[in-house]
Amino acid sequence: MPARGGNWSLVGEASDPIVADTQVVHELVDYYRSIADEIRTEADVLKRIGEGDESQFKGESADAVRKKSGEVAASLQKMSGRYDAIRDALTGYLPSLETALDESAAALREAEDASAAGSRAASMVDPSQGRAQDAPPLTADEQGAVDAKHRATEDARAGADAATAKLRRAVDTLNGAGRQAASTIRAAWDDGLHDTLGDKIKAFFSKLLKILVKIFTYIGIALAALAILIPGVGILTFMAAVAASVTLVANITLASMGEGSWLDVITSAVGLVLVGVGGALTKAVSTLKTAGLAKGFAGFQKTSLDKIRNLQDLRSAQITKALGARSASEYSAARTEVQDLSKQIATVKETFAAARTKNVLDGFKEKPNWWRPNRALWNEDKAKVLDVFGKDGKGWQWERLFSVDRQFEMTKMQKEMWSKYGVQIAASPTWHTWAAGGRVVTSWVNTFVYGQGIKPTGWGADQERVPGYKEVSGALTTP
Repeated sequence: MPARGGNWSLVGEASDPIVADTQVVHELVDYYRSIADEIRTEADVLKRIGEGDESQFKGESADAVRKKSGEVAASLQKMSGRYDAIRDALTGYLPSLETALDESAAALREAEDASAAGSRAASMVDPSQGRAQDAPPLTADEQGAVDAKHRATEDARAGADAATAKLRRAVDTLNGAGRQAASTIRAAWDDGLHDTLGDKIKAFFSKLLKILVKIFTYIGIALAALAILIPGVGILTFMAAVAASVTLVANITLASMGEGSWLDVITSAVGLVLVGVGGALTKAVSTLKTAGLAKGFAGFQKTSLDKIRNLQDLRSAQITKALGARSASEYSAARTEVQDLSKQIATVKETFAAARTKNVLDGFKEKPNWWRPNRALWNEDKAKVLDVFGKDGKGWQWERLFSVDRQFEMTKMQKEMWSKYGVQIAASPTWHTWAAGGRVVTSWVNTFVYGQGIKPTGWGADQERVPGYKEVSGALTTP
């Protein structure tokens, strides 16, 4: 029930001093009554099991839990008393609440009547007001009018004071009933049932794990969003793997403690498995690329050596020509050719040495993998960031977004190794490309569609998104 309207300042209040819905209290009484009854029913079943009733539960497992069943039944019987006490306290509080609501409403009405009476009294004629000092004495009728206005004013003031006092009594009586109800509830809780140190540690650990799950879930979402904005950055994938691992371990622990759902475990495991699949595909392409570069270097070496030999033969011919020159111009021309060929030989040798040292062949090189964060990976990631935001970068690349850039590069590398060096290398299979892209799309579905569209987060309005989730999660929650 919302706050009641009216000019509550007439009784000394800024707003309605008693805002309550008696229907809600009736529902709470029924709710706690049903909880107490259900607990007693369960306690009765456990008690019979503890006393040897095999109609409820039998077998070796039943024999093993009989003693514990009796202990739990006794605890449940005590616990039901707590909810009985809440029910009784609310039942006793309800008449006081209803009376307070009625009395406060009546007090407001009386204060409004008194205010109206005061207004009427103020408008009554008072012959004594503004009378000249030399005026003749008041007549009997004039004096009667003065007395009538005075009585009306006093009556209105007394009515206002009485209304305020009535409200105060109603509020004080209700507060007293509330204190009595609270005392009854607190007394019922003093029944010898207490959380053990282990229970308190478990509750603290459970709360901590739930906080960790929420934090790392949102970290994973932020990393996924960044990976879309700047695709291909390995350190983001590494951090996502760490976040997914922490979330999975926390969800497994919560489920095993009976504080979580195995559905959350399954979905967080899916997220980690998808990261693992991405790592496996990356490793497979990395292995192919390493082998391809090794074969490519063999072809590159042969091509380079052949080029050097050809250049050396040409240089030898020019040297011979210079030695046998018959004129200064012929000697000078041969000498110039020798110098030029020597530079070409040196360039080929430098190119070959640089390729071997840096393990780079025609721009193809084996990139560091994201699961091994190091300086090389960081330098590679900086280059990818500059590709997106740098002035001379390549811009946003969809093939990196879908994690198929390595597969595409392998296909390009296969063609160039054959066309330039006559070396046949294995390219990444077509299914690798589809698997890599499918993994990314599935990860988006798991992170955004499920994680942010279906699964409740427990934050604000996200407490419950899809009713079906609650049913499925409940079915997979450890009892």
